[in-house]
Amino acid sequence: MDNEAPLSLAKLIGTNILAKFPAFKDGKMVTVKLLAAEAAGIWIESQDFMEDMFAGTEHTMTPRTFVLFVPFAQILAIYSTVDAPWISKRVAE
Repeated sequence: MDNEAPLSLAKLIGTNILAKFPAFKDGKMVTVKLLAAEAAGIWIESQDFMEDMFAGTEHTMTPRTFVLFVPFAQILAIYSTVDAPWISKRVAE
């Protein structure tokens, strides 16, 4: 039997995830790319963050992309998917 957890942040590195951060986008769900997971939080890349950061400037591109470290204490939720279908309970109604 495989002792690995079926889902872990380490397995999601390099993928896009949905997350909620109370201090970003009014706590709304945003799509971010998970770059790394550490004991205290995650490193992410976010198009929304870049757009907000440079909204008041004339910059439309930068030579490098900023990445963010978000401590777990500042994350409301992380959403991902698994390889299994979802069927609404309304189907049975």
